[in-house]
Amino acid sequence: MTADEFAKAFYIERQSIIDTYFNADSKTDVSLLIQQLNLDDKGKERLRQILNSALRDAFYEILLGLDGEASIGGKQLMYKLFDEDNNELTGGEIEGFAYEYFHNNKLQVDKGEADFIASLTYLTTEQGRRQTPAFSGYRPQVKFEFAEMQTSGQQTFIDRKIVYLGDTVEAEIKIISVDYFAGQLKDEMKFDFREGSKIIGTGQIKHILNDKLRQASTSQLVTNGLLLCWLT
Repeated sequence: MTADEFAKAFYIERQSIIDTYFNADSKTDVSLLIQQLNLDDKGKERLRQILNSALRDAFYEILLGLDGEASIGGKQLMYKLFDEDNNELTGGEIEGFAYEYFHNNKLQVDKGEADFIASLTYLTTEQGRRQTPAFSGYRPQVKFEFAEMQTSGQQTFIDRKIVYLGDTVEAEIKIISVDYFAGQLKDEMKFDFREGSKIIGTGQIKHILNDKLRQASTSQLVTNGLLLCWLT
């Protein structure tokens, strides 16, 4: 096992624990306590957010502690951790991979199933006139500032199943009109998502996964321009 695989296992285990807590058929102490609260859907989603964040912080701090970058039980020490093949996992690499998985969407980036990952903020009913929450898989229209054309963009929420109005969430976005927007998107680019002409939220690109959409850097444009001049 590598340090990358070790950090990834912690990230996946966190999600597995959360899913178990909210499984109606689960008989763990935590899941039974949650069922006894008789929460409505919004209450369950808020509790899911709280537990997700708490376990993220706990797992992340443990991983940093094992790498000597944070304290465990009030003591900050260097540890040596080996897998069954005697490969050392500690020594500085766990910290970096832990950050990438728990704070920078590494699992979703590595999957590469979407066109880009973005941070989305849903407007409140008063701001955007939408009345109901959105479920993961929702497909509003996406509009970028530089173009009049809109495109359908499926939102797969990260660590969430439901998003309520006024919430901010990170999501994998898959658009239909890839060819139209080829070479025009870049990290941190902002956009709206809409129902028809009605803006219901705003977004900002965090990671572009589909290289076809990525805007060429200034250095690439200069290089290509010089090459074109030389060829002509």
